[in-house]
Amino acid sequence: MRWFDSNYDYVQELKEAWERGKKKIRNAYLILAAVLLAAGILLAVFPTGIFALIQYIAAIAVIMVGIYHFISYASMTYYFRDSMLLVSGILNVLLGVLLLFMPVELTAQVITFLLAFLLIFNGGEKLSLASRLRYYRIEGTGFLSFCGVLCITLAVVFLLLPFVSALALNYILAAYLIITAVVLFAEAIGMNRDRF
Repeated sequence: MRWFDSNYDYVQELKEAWERGKKKIRNAYLILAAVLLAAGILLAVFPTGIFALIQYIAAIAVIMVGIYHFISYASMTYYFRDSMLLVSGILNVLLGVLLLFMPVELTAQVITFLLAFLLIFNGGEKLSLASRLRYYRIEGTGFLSFCGVLCITLAVVFLLLPFVSALALNYILAAYLIITAVVLFAEAIGMNRDRF
């Protein structure tokens, strides 16, 4: 177990790590958001004709988001780590694997509930991180809070309408991809402003 050292500046450590990786993270977010947004729009516009191709692209993108969550957790300063980031990574990878290998008919409701829980964990992690950053008087956490609320709101819709969601899986998946893209774009835009 790591003990708290009152003489060590954990906020400064977070700021330095943030500045070192900000440009790479922002570019990765923008690229991944563009791919997810395109996949979501194509899936919404061509729900049956292009679903097989979009299913594989979405699966790979969602797995990449999950792997990024693992990397984020491992590289984050100890006192700012959140175990919900690990759970979110696991759920993203699981969803991606389901999208890759399972027939949609068998997994429609499973994917709907998994998407809802994934969004809850993503939203909770973003709200938790924003709260911790505000506690240390770090500015610019509004985008994180907005993204967290957006994710949790969509998750509630998925959970309240599971059967409708399962029937409209193409559109639900498209909505998830578009919302995830919007969240990534918002976070990338938030990175342009000097958060610290």
